[in-house]
Amino acid sequence: MTRWLLAVVKTLAFFVGMFGVMQLVPYGRARSNPPVASEPAWDSPRTRELAVRACFDCHSNETKWPWYARVAPMSWVLERDVEIGR
Repeated sequence: MTRWLLAVVKTLAFFVGMFGVMQLVPYGRARSNPPVASEPAWDSPRTRELAVRACFDCHSNETKWPWYARVAPMSWVLERDVEIGR
């Protein structure tokens, strides 16, 4: 192996290892959905349907967490965004 290729392999191995270690770091609160307290008065069923489809994942207590919400560092970003949105 050339010196350059060896450096690339070592760097790649380092980043893969760090990604694996990040998965072991517990961060934040458990992803849960608190009970729904109340719902706004919608002017039409269509408005509610649009809000459910476009906004409820971040701006309600009815979040549907995607699969990548369990993979760091994306899980950290999603948890923070949902917390701010609520």
